[in-house]
Order: sequence, then C-alpha cells, then structure tokens
Amino acid sequence: MRVRSISGILLGVAAGLTAGSIQAAENTYKIGMLTSLSGYVANMGLGGRDGLMLAIDQINSAGGIHGRKVEVVQLNDESDATKGVPLAVKMIEGEKTLAVVGPVRSDIVEAVAPMMIKNRVVNMVCSTILPTKSDYAFATAPTPEEEAPVAIAFLKQQGAKSVAILSAIDVWARTLGQVWAAEAKKQGLTVVAAESYNSATDKNFIPQLSKFKAANADWILVTGAGPAAGLILKQKAEIGYAAKVFGSTTFPVAGLSALMQIGGPAAVEGTYFAAVPFSVWDTFPSDDPRAKTIGDFREAFKAKYGQYPEPAQWWVAQNYDIGMLLAEGIRRAGPEVTGETLKKALEDIQSQQGVLGVTYSYAPGHHSGVSGVVVAQIRNGNVALVSK
Repeated sequence: MRVRSISGILLGVAAGLTAGSIQAAENTYKIGMLTSLSGYVANMGLGGRDGLMLAIDQINSAGGIHGRKVEVVQLNDESDATKGVPLAVKMIEGEKTLAVVGPVRSDIVEAVAPMMIKNRVVNMVCSTILPTKSDYAFATAPTPEEEAPVAIAFLKQQGAKSVAILSAIDVWARTLGQVWAAEAKKQGLTVVAAESYNSATDKNFIPQLSKFKAANADWILVTGAGPAAGLILKQKAEIGYAAKVFGSTTFPVAGLSALMQIGGPAAVEGTYFAAVPFSVWDTFPSDDPRAKTIGDFREAFKAKYGQYPEPAQWWVAQNYDIGMLLAEGIRRAGPEVTGETLKKALEDIQSQQGVLGVTYSYAPGHHSGVSGVVVAQIRNGNVALVSK
C-alpha cells in the first residue's frame, strides 16, 4: 500500500494553486481551533496550537490551497467542560468555520458533536476518543481500541498476572479503563481492583493505591492526565507499594520535567506508558523513514519557536498532522469545498504518514484509523522505546 508523506502533501498543495496570486482574506479557508489554552490540560492545548500553526505557516508559504490562504480562529475552553458548547456555537455560527480542530477534553468533544453534525462541520478531535455521534468527527490519535491490545500484550510478555486500573472520571479515561479491562480478560489477566479519580482536583491517591496493594495487583494501569500522574507515582512509593505502573498515551501530559519534579526522579524512573513513534523517534534506525520525517519536523519547529518540542509531548506533532490532513482534504475536495465534501475527501485518505510517526487511514463509517502505538519507558529522565 502506498504511503503518502507530509512533504508530498506540501507539493500537492503547491501544485493545486490557481494561476492568480493568493486571494484576499475574505476568501480564506477558515479553520477553528477550540482547545485548552489554560487550565489543567493547557500543556496539550498550547503545544497543539504551536504544532498546528507551524503546519498552517508552511501551507500558506507554499502558496495556500487552490490559491487561498488558510486562516485559524482560536478559542480557549480553559479546560472547562461547561465552556465548550457556547464557544463551539460561536465558532460554528459566528465564525462560520469549515472545520474545527479540538477540543482536547473528551467530555467537550462529546458535548459539541451533535452541533458539528447539524451544521456539517468537520471536527478533527484532539482527544483520543471519538464522540458517540461521530459522523463528522475524525480521530487523530490512537483510540482506546488501538492502544489497549498493545498495552495488555506488553504486560503479559512481562509476566503480569493481575492488574488494577485507576481511571480518571472523564469520558475518554473511563472508556479506556473499560477497554483495558476487557482486553486484560481477553488475554488472560485478572483485574483485581478498579478505582477512579478526578484529574483536575484530586491530590490524595493513597486510598485507591492502598486498595490495590491489599489486592496484590502486580501492575497498575493508569488513565488520565495532568499533575495527578506524578502524585500517583510519588504516593505509591510513599506507601511502599512495589507494583509496576503502565500509563496511557496521555500520561506525560504535564510534561516530562514536571512529571519528574512532582513525582520525584526515583518514583518516576522505570514507568511504562503507551506512546507514539514521535516520542521515541531518536531510537529508530537512521534509515527508517519516520526518523527523517520527524527529525525534519523538529528542525522546522525549532526554527519557528526557538526550541525543539519535547518528545513526550506528542500532541504538538498530532496537531501539525491535523493541519496537513485538512490541507489534503481541502485540496481533494476542490476550491469550493464544503463541510460535506471535506468529510468525503478525508474519508478517502489512506496510509498518510504523519510526523506523529503513525499512519492515518479513514473510510466512510470508519473515522478512527490511526495506527502505530508503541511502548515507552522513562529511563534516566528520558523517554526510551521498549517495543515496536
């Protein structure tokens, strides 16, 4: 199967230019970004914004799409589920955006999905789960169904017999916890305990961890994001619990340095988590095409922002890929693209290789085609590849 690269998309965009120059601002393709620029998942929102804007800069510098520039309208949901819907109304009905990038929080994704369908607006979700009604929503990161088999197979290879699951209360984390539990049972592991927590507010995890310790779980699966991850690791060490920890793809959302600072180097060292190739790109052989693609992206990011993106913060690359996916969809749909024709164009994309290190393949009725999950471990304060 032919894999289309990001560089190929930029060439395709340039080739699709009309004879005239870039048209005036009122003729731009307007894309909305509804994300968390403050609040407990701001790290994802801010990094994602930087990745998306790098892609848009490159697209516009290459001549835009069909002779038009791409314009991005940014709105901040403040990591607050109650603020997502009114902002989505403003984005769709006020700004008349062709597509929306985000949100990060799965509960906001779920809440705004009916509005996207009603107004035929493509939603490139930044959560790792699609909404229940996903007619116009596209996943741009590995979903629970793609992540769980890799995670559980790894635990089984490590000799795991029993697991405990600690899930955040938001929609995505609960869903991943349920999928992990089902996959563990399928692969012959015993789930001896399951508890929940609030990523945004909880600071004491000793009650849940004590239950896991009493149940003799030899592995803990943790879903969720933010500073809670570091506190869970720290408090596990404080109660003398020796179980190993495996986190979800969003485990290092606060940033690796913050995770080390909150949890303490000794408690964080050795933690495993599901990852995407972007996070471990430098461990791939030099002749692996993903290494060059990701390396080129990192250099472009540094040229724009003055520093390299942190490998653990994969959402920077995810949002860059979103920009390129939208560009390819608009190019295929034609100059007078609508939400409906953009949706159909995206559904035709197959095996598009992104700087996230994954491939994107969609189809009618199948909007979660992201593949390429790997297992990573924190070693000496860095992220290292464990299994491909």
